[in-house]
Amino acid sequence: MGKRVLIISAKVGAGHMRAAAAIEAALKERHPDVECRNIEALEYTNAAYAGAFQKAYEKLAADLPSIWEFIYETLESKPAKSKTKKLTTLFDRMNLTALRSEVEDWKPDAVVCTHYLPAEVFGPRKRKGRLFASLSVVLTDFDIHTMWIQPGVDRYFVATDEMEYALRAKGIGNAAVSVTGIPIMPVFSKVYDKAAMRAKLGLKRGAPTVLLAAGGFGLMAVEETADVLAKESGDVQFVAIAGRNEKLQRRLDKVARRHRGKVIALGFVTNMHEYMAASDFVVAKSGGLTSSECLAMGLPMVIWNPIPGQEERNADYLLENGAALMANSPAHLVFRVKRLLDRPDLLAKRQAAARAIARPMAAYDIAREVLEMS
Repeated sequence: MGKRVLIISAKVGAGHMRAAAAIEAALKERHPDVECRNIEALEYTNAAYAGAFQKAYEKLAADLPSIWEFIYETLESKPAKSKTKKLTTLFDRMNLTALRSEVEDWKPDAVVCTHYLPAEVFGPRKRKGRLFASLSVVLTDFDIHTMWIQPGVDRYFVATDEMEYALRAKGIGNAAVSVTGIPIMPVFSKVYDKAAMRAKLGLKRGAPTVLLAAGGFGLMAVEETADVLAKESGDVQFVAIAGRNEKLQRRLDKVARRHRGKVIALGFVTNMHEYMAASDFVVAKSGGLTSSECLAMGLPMVIWNPIPGQEERNADYLLENGAALMANSPAHLVFRVKRLLDRPDLLAKRQAAARAIARPMAAYDIAREVLEMS
């Protein structure tokens, strides 16, 4: 019988779930003899707690970013043994007893957490000898928040060497650290022909192509920005993906009708990797998974108004390494997009910088090391 690996994420933003899916995909592709389960922690708690945990972040990040920044920085500044963090951890554990039972019943050889919530539950149990599986934590951003540091964790998987240094400086005992990058789905680690992908998607082969990941733009009038970009740019095509935001898609559809062949408006897509492969650069928020996918595809980013906390820190990393530009207003966004379109030399430099810090094989490396530990 093969080994059992349990991956636990939390549906707080999409990144943690996507990281879990990437590790699962890598395990199934490279290690078909391994029995792998991928579960979501909040499904094992009561509806009130799950709803509050999930919606609180989404509401604060989208509508009250200054309050989210205060909470993020306040919890970051407190030591792991502070009363505030002890109470927060205790409350989380009390509401996740069903998750503990699920893990104890399935008896995995390895538990991999892509969110700090399940690590809060199983770290102390591992330290006290009540969890016999190896316990790993996969950080899904380019910086570390102390909520991710939990007693009993065997190994942390991080994105950069600097994160390893910072993690050890914060105090992790005898836990190991592996610098693997952030896990992304295998489709983002492959090499594609840009012209062939444009032809497949019905795009013009020779025109510069900009991908607007518009679904995460929050309050910004992205359709107005797309309209201005189309008016002020020459032979360029803008692929605007609204995601599950149907109202935004309808507004983008109107822009697309005004600029036929220059603005292509789409809703939710399952082939984002193909649109990335067809593009020259991306306008998006700086989530850890989105950023890692862009890097793997050699795509620099124009980052729009990052959420305080983890997105700002991700943006700092990308900017320091020359893989991104940042804009905090629609006017600055239009200017920076046009700058990359007008300066092929600058665009090529940014593309090379993105490829230089990419870690497209992170999911495979994590899968391998998890199995070696268990």
